[in-house]
Amino acid sequence: MSTPGIEGRLFGAAMLMLPGEFRSEYGEEIRVLARDTVREAQSQGAGSARSARTRIVADLLLAAMREHARKESVMHFNLAGLGAGIATAIGLPMIVASYSSYGFWGLVRGTGAVVGFDSSDVAVHPTIVLVGALLTAIGLLALVHRLSAAAAATVSTLRIAAVVGCAMVGLGGAAMFAYALPTVSPWRGASDLVGSILLGAGFLSILGVLIAAGVIAVRTRALGALSFAPLAVVGSLALLLGVALLGFASGVSMEVFLRGPAMVIAVWLVPVTSVLLGAGLALTPAPSGAQSRPREPRPA
Repeated sequence: MSTPGIEGRLFGAAMLMLPGEFRSEYGEEIRVLARDTVREAQSQGAGSARSARTRIVADLLLAAMREHARKESVMHFNLAGLGAGIATAIGLPMIVASYSSYGFWGLVRGTGAVVGFDSSDVAVHPTIVLVGALLTAIGLLALVHRLSAAAAATVSTLRIAAVVGCAMVGLGGAAMFAYALPTVSPWRGASDLVGSILLGAGFLSILGVLIAAGVIAVRTRALGALSFAPLAVVGSLALLLGVALLGFASGVSMEVFLRGPAMVIAVWLVPVTSVLLGAGLALTPAPSGAQSRPREPRPA
């Protein structure tokens, strides 16, 4: 349906909503049928042609929903991705909460009292960040691995970005070991600066991987019904950053700001969306036709 204007663009968008393999197999046939339908309607006037285009777009949207639902109607545990799903649900929230949540540190102090370690030790926070960075790397690499429909170069680039980003965050956290040095030590100030730069660059790299992988996942339905989860994590991190910037600009004291309801809600959205992403890695859409494929009888 080579039609200029908004109707033509809607047709193109509706075609993109179809599953990739369905579009590859039937896309040309759909375009020819749509073109012939519109040409026939044009002989009856502009109004009929417009109605025909609208019906075609609506039919395509319904077909896209039907095909996606058919593919994703069966979900099953992916044991290989279960560990990566757990790592994803824990890693990034652990890092974020360690920098922005008093509640998290209350949990750390309680755990320390039970287990028998001093939660105020200078090594606790950098260790938490290092563990969180490692878990995040495991989750991101598993996410990239699920993007089988993406180009090999894209997958390789995302893998490198995920490893480099998580390594930067881990090294940025490790820089806090310098807090054991005297306050007047020049090495402490330099370590703070380098650590902040590494943390910022690492988080930007992780966000870039999540955005790129999220777009690919949504277009290819790589995580089935939870293909939106990577972009949901991006949204929660962007909201957290926005709330933090507003808090800093307002001039409110750090303690009051971090304990405020807006910051608490923004912080909690990160683990919620991370759990969704972890579930997407732990659950796999059944292959097409899995419901209807008969089981072969075993030999007697």
